[in-house]
Amino acid sequence: MPRDLIKAMGWATLGAFLFAFMFMLPKLTSGAVPPPQVAFLRYFAGFLTVLPFFLGAYGPAEGVRQVTAPSKRRLNLMHALRACCGVGSVAFGTYAVTHIPLANAQAIAMTNGVFAVALAAVFLRERVTTSDFAAGSVCLAGAVIVAGPDPGAPGWISLGAAAALAQAFAWGSEVVLLRFAAVNDTPRRTLTMVNGSACLGLLVATSWLWQRLPPHDLLILLSMGPVAIVGQYCNIRAFQMAETAKLVPIKYIGLVFAALLGLVFFDEVPRPAAVAGAVMICSGAFYLARRHKPVQAAAKVRP
Repeated sequence: MPRDLIKAMGWATLGAFLFAFMFMLPKLTSGAVPPPQVAFLRYFAGFLTVLPFFLGAYGPAEGVRQVTAPSKRRLNLMHALRACCGVGSVAFGTYAVTHIPLANAQAIAMTNGVFAVALAAVFLRERVTTSDFAAGSVCLAGAVIVAGPDPGAPGWISLGAAAALAQAFAWGSEVVLLRFAAVNDTPRRTLTMVNGSACLGLLVATSWLWQRLPPHDLLILLSMGPVAIVGQYCNIRAFQMAETAKLVPIKYIGLVFAALLGLVFFDEVPRPAAVAGAVMICSGAFYLARRHKPVQAAAKVRP
């Protein structure tokens, strides 16, 4: 196995663990925190983490021009839209992990690939075959198995499972938007614009919902930002060293990490049906991810 591929798999594995760990953190707080407040703290801390690197690369004066230049308006809009999807992903994901087992929430969220392929077919005119449709159906059927039925829920499916599915849709939308901007911007500027846009967009919502938190809870939620930034950096390093298709299997190791974290911290033992559903999700999503173009190739498509 080539040395670069081994390094790339190591970076991707670390990234998968960090994102599983990040989505576990809201579950460690001592009380229910409004999901928009969790999202604000995550993106605010992420913005503060990446800002020094952005200013170090461009300097204050050039940094301002990088943000305000007319030639960057299209990219800025894409980053802002991606930030909206990211906020939705974090908010729905926070609600999901605090209401259903961590591994179940992460398994349902992994159906984001199905939504990414469907949205890419509509907006990027990517071709979807009968095999793609079958793989997507298997993936969604697995999500249904993982999601329910929940005897304790007032309906067939719990609100936590529904939130995880909404997270998957927001996550898939974010992937499609990333395809527009990935090759046209630097990682530092991309991370700065996405995290900064999310903070600004959440200011109004969080001002109405804000609740005072114990220092312990505040530190836990703020730590989501640096963990996410480091996780994104790991993924960038991985995809610099290896093709997307070769790293797709590593993405689903995050489900194993989520199950282990849930078992260690919350004594959550996955049900056999949930394990079977997770296998279906991984199988369908793995096929879709390998069948479709890497992000770098698709990014050149204009809406």
